[in-house]
Amino acid sequence: MNYDTEAAAKPLADANQFDITGPIRINYSSTSITGAPLLSYRDAEVELNFRGDEITRLGTAVGELVTVTVQDVVDAFRRTMTLLVPVVRLSMGEEVEFSTVLVETVDRSGAFTVPPGPAGALQTYQIHQVRGNASHVVS
Repeated sequence: MNYDTEAAAKPLADANQFDITGPIRINYSSTSITGAPLLSYRDAEVELNFRGDEITRLGTAVGELVTVTVQDVVDAFRRTMTLLVPVVRLSMGEEVEFSTVLVETVDRSGAFTVPPGPAGALQTYQIHQVRGNASHVVS
């Protein structure tokens, strides 16, 4: 059996479905039947669903940065989660395991304080190593 010929015969596609498992669970679809991205987020405290413009996506040299706001306390802080989504190319029907990082950011720059405003490091970060599976789903 010639594996090179067999692999070449199968069409490849970029993954568009990413399922992160662990204490933090994320299901991210870069596209949906409506064409808009979808993301569900669940940790020990919250379970949230996002779609379209609620999801910020930025293509970079290291992968796509996918960001959602998981907590927004007016005049205090905003907590976001940014998932680094790698490029995954796979055969149709295949599922590929991958590992990546999730960056939790707490931003206090919008906190209401007396002038001149908040001081010090206004953004703090926590890095989570995460694992998941990628696949290509036809919408």
